[in-house]
Amino acid sequence: MIATKILGLTAAVSKSKKLKIALLLTEVALIALAFNKDKDIKNKKKQIS
Repeated sequence: MIATKILGLTAAVSKSKKLKIALLLTEVALIALAFNKDKDIKNKKKQIS
């Protein structure tokens, strides 16, 4: 679901293929960072409990 929203947003913003790919990779990297941060927070909460 997130991927389709990202692809739709990227397609709407740019007509250049290279720019679309760069935007998509940036968005995927941001999602990965957010996921890893959330995972780290959950692990810290488990250690505290």
